[in-house]
Amino acid sequence: MDGNGRLAVVTASASGIGLRTAEALVRDGFRVVMSDMDEQTGGREATRLGAEFRTCDVREDGQIKALFDGLGTVFALINNVGIAGPTSPVWETPVEVYRDVMEVNLVSHFRAAQLAIPSMIEAKEGVIVSLSSVAGRIGYVNRSPYASSKWAVLGLTRTLANELGPYNVRANAVLPGAVRGPRIEKVIDGIQQAEGLNREDAAGRLLKRQAISQFIEPEEVADTIAFLVSDRAKTISGAFIDVNGWFE
Repeated sequence: MDGNGRLAVVTASASGIGLRTAEALVRDGFRVVMSDMDEQTGGREATRLGAEFRTCDVREDGQIKALFDGLGTVFALINNVGIAGPTSPVWETPVEVYRDVMEVNLVSHFRAAQLAIPSMIEAKEGVIVSLSSVAGRIGYVNRSPYASSKWAVLGLTRTLANELGPYNVRANAVLPGAVRGPRIEKVIDGIQQAEGLNREDAAGRLLKRQAISQFIEPEEVADTIAFLVSDRAKTISGAFIDVNGWFE
């Protein structure tokens, strides 16, 4: 197994893509540290997997620091944490809401990378996988905070790839689309309200933009992340990997 007991940190891993990624990495032999705001669910799932769990609200810098305290050498950082933000046009989106989305979806990724990178450089190996989105390469009507943050994740990823390559540390981004789960249900709710559609038409509005018109399963995204973390991807860096049925 690729993990060989090396340490992987997965943020927002109590459910969804994060949980499935933690499962995949445990399966591949990594020592996994899971984090989430949902202490009850996250702790239960970590116990089930034989992983460690640490509560973390990424809006609080002290909690991000505490997540990495005493961990030792981090081999893999999976920056999965993110929020969907509002469904509203730019002129109706409060600036404090915009700032909150950027804080969670971008600043926390930057901060977690800052804290993980020194041990990677010292070990001369490591990988950072950050979750962007199809919203990171399109103009996304009524979703400006989310799209802005996900475009920015790509800029951060490519910069990390260039800065860290000389130390044998890789950085890549994964771009999910309409992933089945509670978050996409909230997005569909927002489309319904913003555009006055019924639920079926609101879901169809999403799926009609995908060449493969079906919801993405969280396990599909997790398996892609597990591959990028593995030694099979040891020369893949600076890549943006679509797992979205080709959404545009």
